[in-house]
Amino acid sequence: MIDKVKTVVLTLLVAVSLVQSYFLAYSMPNLETQVKTEQDYVKTEELGPEEKVENLLFPEALIMHLGEDKHTVFYPNDTFYRMVLEKLSSREFKGFQRVEANTIDWEQVRRQDQGIEIRFGRDIPFPMLQRAFKGIDGEALLSAGMIDRIWIFARKDSSEVRSFFLGKDGSEVYEAAQVDLTAQDVEQSVGFGQYWKPFSYWANGVYVPDQSLALSRLEVSFTKYTADQMKRNLFNDPTTTRMFQDSQDGAQIYIDTKRGLKVEQGGSWLSFKDPVARAEGRDDPAENIMSAVQFVNQHGGWNGAFRLTKAPGLGREDESDPAIRFQQYYGDVPLVTAGDFRFGYMQLSVQQGFVSSYERSLFVLGDKVGEAQPYNLMSGNQLLTKMRQAAGGLQVESLFPAYRTTLTKDKLILEPTWAMRLTNGEVRIAS
Repeated sequence: MIDKVKTVVLTLLVAVSLVQSYFLAYSMPNLETQVKTEQDYVKTEELGPEEKVENLLFPEALIMHLGEDKHTVFYPNDTFYRMVLEKLSSREFKGFQRVEANTIDWEQVRRQDQGIEIRFGRDIPFPMLQRAFKGIDGEALLSAGMIDRIWIFARKDSSEVRSFFLGKDGSEVYEAAQVDLTAQDVEQSVGFGQYWKPFSYWANGVYVPDQSLALSRLEVSFTKYTADQMKRNLFNDPTTTRMFQDSQDGAQIYIDTKRGLKVEQGGSWLSFKDPVARAEGRDDPAENIMSAVQFVNQHGGWNGAFRLTKAPGLGREDESDPAIRFQQYYGDVPLVTAGDFRFGYMQLSVQQGFVSSYERSLFVLGDKVGEAQPYNLMSGNQLLTKMRQAAGGLQVESLFPAYRTTLTKDKLILEPTWAMRLTNGEVRIAS
């Protein structure tokens, strides 16, 4: 009798256990997130600081038109650049309407009217531009627009101020009918140009300095993120990865069942691949830029100051190319390289908000080593000769001072130079 009772009790316990298991397996609430996640990555270690997208959208240059075909250019490392930009970025621009580009004689405006061109160097999605210029009224007309420059000018024969937002290929032109700028405001900002180096118009919107610009040669110390740090930051479970050594160049290659990470160039350059199947539908450029910034925030951070210089969208760039590039700056001067040495930028491929590739330098620039050495950049006809040689018959769309970066055993050398961007997006050193 006792054995029968024990058997019944044991059977009941087993039944209860099975019922509990069923409810645990099938009746628990869904704890999975309902929004797009960071592609299943886990942030394991904070390396560089995070950044806001609006801080990566500053203009490449400010072109100041003084009237009477006189001009100058303020670059981010110039004092007047900050003074003018801070004033303009807080102004209000409202009442947008689309206009035909040929209704304005831009050549006449460039030569005769006092004005300011805010040049970004590439098309910026309008929702992104609103982050950098808080006073721009967000209207449905512009929600899908792409803006390459803002041109504000005061008519010589009146007190009227006109403000235009232009796309890179010239097909999109919008005018802000309401702007809280007076002709005196424009005149004051343009007036700073009287104290700066004169520039002459060359061709295709490019201005060349008539006098040399000063920029110091620097030597800078550095540290590096390690391959192990990046592996822990980019793989869900680093313990499941396998590592191979490339017998030819010594690069370290890490793979799991899906992703691949390559650390090369003596441990200073990272290439990461995470194949993502392309979904149907059109990409949202603003969403992809936001996804790229967030990805870097979560996986390595920003090892210096950067500016958005390339993204797929409208204009002359190939829309099928999903690459988004951020150019690195040092002391408000862009960093460029020559030859096979890769440094000075981050590049990500993003489609429908998902990152499929990620390239970046692992260098973290430190303090200056020794004294800065003054250097004068060439100007005038000498510079034009160098530009033509470097362009090799291709069209130049932008000229800017830069640091040409070379690596020694324990420091990076930053040599002042002129760099130029061709209409195909390639950057070449002009001097």
